[in-house]
Amino acid sequence: MRDIFKSELDGYAEWVAEKAARWPKKVKKTMNKSGTELKRKTLRQMRLVNLRTVTGRYKSGIKRGKYYQKDGSHYIRVYSNAPHAHLIEDGHDVVNAAGKVGHAKGRKVFAKAEEDYEEQFFKNCEELVDELIDELCK
Repeated sequence: MRDIFKSELDGYAEWVAEKAARWPKKVKKTMNKSGTELKRKTLRQMRLVNLRTVTGRYKSGIKRGKYYQKDGSHYIRVYSNAPHAHLIEDGHDVVNAAGKVGHAKGRKVFAKAEEDYEEQFFKNCEELVDELIDELCK
């Protein structure tokens, strides 16, 4: 009796392991998709905050990073490798020829894009969970 019960559990464990082996690939695919969507949203946000004059290295420097895991969490980032990106994002002092100091406000392009994209990211995660549950139930 115990051998029959044990063999059924072993079969179930193998089945779950087989299904779970596909999950990391699907999570990576979803995260990469989300990163690409966030990059597009960031480029759109750049146009919305009227940064048309600063399009060269700033616009081409906006990149989607690689997917990675750390401490059991999944990450992907969107960033700008332009040397002046932090000045546009956070603001900076402006000094004219007479030495008068002013301040240029930060545009917060990445923060606004992230805020706008948050709802879509949760939808992507829900779709992933639904897909995994459907696959598990088959």
